[in-house]
Amino acid sequence: MRLAPAFALAAALLTAACGFQPLYDGGVDGAVRAGIAGVEVGPIADRLGQEMRNRLIERMGSGAHSDYRLDVVLNTETEGFGIRSDAAATQEQMILTAVIRLTPIGKDMPVIEDTLRARTSYDLVLSDYATVAEREDAARRLAFELAERIHRRLALYFNQKDKEKTGR
Repeated sequence: MRLAPAFALAAALLTAACGFQPLYDGGVDGAVRAGIAGVEVGPIADRLGQEMRNRLIERMGSGAHSDYRLDVVLNTETEGFGIRSDAAATQEQMILTAVIRLTPIGKDMPVIEDTLRARTSYDLVLSDYATVAEREDAARRLAFELAERIHRRLALYFNQKDKEKTGR
C-alpha cells in the first residue's frame, strides 16, 4: 500500500521529464478551447451529415463569435465480403470518408484540408429490417467516431497555433 504514492510521484516525474503537455492546457479558458468554440460548423448533407454536425456542435460548444468555418463532405462506401457458395455476401464493410476544410471567416484559403476515414463491418442477416438497422447503426457510429477525430484534429491545430503565438 505504501508503494502507491511513490509510484504516482515517479510517474508524474517521468511524465514531466518527457515533455508531455496536456492538449487542453489552460482549462476551460485555454486557447485551444477558445479556438474550437470559435468554429462555425457548416451544414453537412443528408441525415448522417446532420447527426455528425450535431455531434460536432455539441462537442465543440458555440462561442459568441465565429472566427473559422468548418466544412465537411461525407462519402459512404460499402463492400460485401464473406461470400457464400450461392454468391451472396454474409458481411459488409462500410467505409465513411470525411473531407474537412477549416477556413478563417472572410478568407478563401483553408488552414486545414484533410481527409479522414473510418471503417467497420457488420453481418448481413436474413431479415431486411435487421440488416438496415445494422447498416444505419454502423454509419452512425462511424460518423460519431469521425466527429471525435475532427474535434481532435482542430484541437491539435489550435494548440500548435497557440504554441507559435506564445513561443512555448
